[in-house]
Amino acid sequence: MKKKFLLGGILLAVALLAMAGIYSLNSGPAVEVLEVQPGTIANRFNEEGKLVPEVEYSLHAPFSGEILELAVKEGQNVQAGELLAVIDTAELEYQLEQSRAQLKALQGEEGLAYQGPPEAQIKTQELLVEQARADFDLAEKELDRIKQLYEEGAVTVQELEAAQNRLHSARIMLQQQLEGLALLEETGGPTTESRQYYEGRREAIKAQIKSLEYQLDRSRITAPIDGIIANLAIKEGELVTPGLKLMTLFRPDSYLVETFVLAEQLEGIQEGMPVQLRQSRQGEDLILSGKVTGIAPTAVERVSALGLEEQRIKITVAPDLPPGRQLLPGTALDVEFTANEQEGVLAVPKTALFTYQDSDALWKVVDGKAQVQKVETGFENNTHVVITRGLQPGDLVILSPQREGLKEGKKVSATAGK
Repeated sequence: MKKKFLLGGILLAVALLAMAGIYSLNSGPAVEVLEVQPGTIANRFNEEGKLVPEVEYSLHAPFSGEILELAVKEGQNVQAGELLAVIDTAELEYQLEQSRAQLKALQGEEGLAYQGPPEAQIKTQELLVEQARADFDLAEKELDRIKQLYEEGAVTVQELEAAQNRLHSARIMLQQQLEGLALLEETGGPTTESRQYYEGRREAIKAQIKSLEYQLDRSRITAPIDGIIANLAIKEGELVTPGLKLMTLFRPDSYLVETFVLAEQLEGIQEGMPVQLRQSRQGEDLILSGKVTGIAPTAVERVSALGLEEQRIKITVAPDLPPGRQLLPGTALDVEFTANEQEGVLAVPKTALFTYQDSDALWKVVDGKAQVQKVETGFENNTHVVITRGLQPGDLVILSPQREGLKEGKKVSATAGK
């Protein structure tokens, strides 16, 4: 009896396994599918940007000198024309007096030349040459002495520059006196050449005077616009050199965002296109809209966070700042670009594609069975690709083409993919 029950149990188990096999054959492998419908696809990517003032001035030292007065501090609001700093002009004033004296001497020398060169005049000119040579020798020795003291740290660079200027002026005066003596000895009266000679010297001295006067007028540094002082780099009593950056001045009512995108991502970015800006603030995100206002014509090399050299293009964005929102220049924002947006297209995940008979293809589900469908592709972004030929709205596309058990014409159990 027990044997009959045992045999019956075995037969029942075999029957159940057979039925399960038949069910498995009828249902086929389970696959996730996507019902393709017309939609929108775009290339979206983020880059870090920096907020910068739209209007900003860098103020530099016009000449060498000591900062006699510093009238502002970091972060101070100033009005256009307001005094910012004053540079010492003692050395410039000395050079100006010397140039004006040279001009007077030239006028007297020219007057004597036009009277003819009597012996007494030549003798006078020789004395002037001797005096100029003595002044030159003295200036040269003085410069040697100042250089030695400067190397020992006993004098300032300003005093060294003053000694160099005095030697330069003495050299010019000696040359002028020598040339004057030569002219007296060669001619007995004014000639076209002599007039041109004096005219040239006169114009050179006048140009030097004009340059010195222009520098003196710039000794008082004033604000070119209303704005805020930033990057203050000087203190009272410090020595500055020509071109040294003293400070910057910016307007706080208008800002731009500057960012750099990879050269290969530039396609689709145009002036006027909208972007989204995001800045994290104490647990909340400030989200702003913006518009591209500038695209650099050339690429620059920048080093990525991984230390790789990249070719990037500078993009300038004008943010739409809501009233009452305060942003600080120099702070970072994320800039989201949406480029090459296409609407009403059929797109699938790139992972759904595979190569079939040297063509792109994917699996479709037709009447509950798997079917290979050759397709043609178009625009793609990081995750999806547009199918330009081979699909119709409503088609069911298998998302995992490498699913085990997939065969042409085989039944599948389809469920909607996530």
